[in-house]
Amino acid sequence: MNDDQIDLNDLANRHQLSIVPREEPDQRDSRIRIEEADAAHRRRKDLLFSISALVVIGLALCLCVWVIVNEASTAASKERAWPFLTAIVTGLIGYVTGRATK
Repeated sequence: MNDDQIDLNDLANRHQLSIVPREEPDQRDSRIRIEEADAAHRRRKDLLFSISALVVIGLALCLCVWVIVNEASTAASKERAWPFLTAIVTGLIGYVTGRATK
């Protein structure tokens, strides 16, 4: 066999071959629009989740600081607020700096 010829039998035995029709331009455009809409929806969901998490963390942080600073708070309430405040601050610092290994 010459070097410029391809043995289709050998190629078919070594690899899985399939013949698929070319995608129509209208179908391709539709598929691309759907994929773009899905990606935009995922980005909106991620943004909404991030904002919701930040709001909850911010409220918890404010509540802990208010309990600690407020003179009307009992000593037991202040003792319970410190671990939450520490956990929130530690978590935020860990999130900002990221993990050392991934």
